[in-house]
Amino acid sequence: MQEYTVRELKPSDFESLIDTFYSFFDEAKADPSFGLVLHHEKPSMADEHRWFADFLSQIERGNALAVVAEAGHQVVGMCDIRRRMPKSAVAHRGELGLFVRKGYRGRGIGESLMRKAIELASGKFECIELAVFSNNEPAKKLYRKMGFRTIGNVPKAIKRGDQYFDEDVMILFI
Repeated sequence: MQEYTVRELKPSDFESLIDTFYSFFDEAKADPSFGLVLHHEKPSMADEHRWFADFLSQIERGNALAVVAEAGHQVVGMCDIRRRMPKSAVAHRGELGLFVRKGYRGRGIGESLMRKAIELASGKFECIELAVFSNNEPAKKLYRKMGFRTIGNVPKAIKRGDQYFDEDVMILFI
């Protein structure tokens, strides 16, 4: 098994991060139940540069945090927590996102990423929320292990082609 390290996101991670992100489009095409919500088409590299610059700005302002898993000088996973609405009555809430590249799943990377992100979120957020495809049992098992509990279900929340998938909403108070 290949070793990996978990660390905070750096600006130099852009290319590797986007390479991993782009790989998810083929997975979603092959398996409509693939557990990430994506755009219908791959965003352009210019769009990704704008997204990344904005994301780094959000981190700088304390409205987001991100940790990555790196294996062999490649980002193979990321966990981020973003403030719901900065400077509002819901600013104490964070929304968690998590992904691990195919070929690296099932090795504890997701759990390591979440542990580090939750540790960094302590004192910055009071609760962390996430949404997960209802049929994604491995992810839900991990989230429950990390202390999240299901608080609701959104029927037909995701539509891929002519297929619908429900989404569970989970929360962790920290």
